[in-house]
Amino acid sequence: MKYVVMVLVVIGLAMNFMSRGDSKGLVSYDELQEKLNNKANIVVLDVRTKEEFANGHIPGALLLPYDEIEQNATKLLPEKDKEIIVYCRSGRRSAIAKDSLEALGYAAVKDFGGMNRWSGKVER
Repeated sequence: MKYVVMVLVVIGLAMNFMSRGDSKGLVSYDELQEKLNNKANIVVLDVRTKEEFANGHIPGALLLPYDEIEQNATKLLPEKDKEIIVYCRSGRRSAIAKDSLEALGYAAVKDFGGMNRWSGKVER
């Protein structure tokens, strides 16, 4: 019986970790907030859907859904050396977007992860 409980605890912890995602390598909330407060020369890129964006996004963010990056990135993001910080709802799409942008030659792409990590003001 002790082994069953231990296995269930391990499974529960693993599921919790996977649902939150690994924040290693992500831009922190404080780092992003500081860049925004200091009006750093960055692009904050929301890669969610138009509907998700309309329901609330990080102030000043541009919208480029992750499944439209290959077709529209060069139009919306002409400076390939400019720092771009991508985010989505939970972090899955932002990771895909980061990889896609880097494959297109963008040199300074960072991942914030999900909007669920944002505790600041939102624009609608």
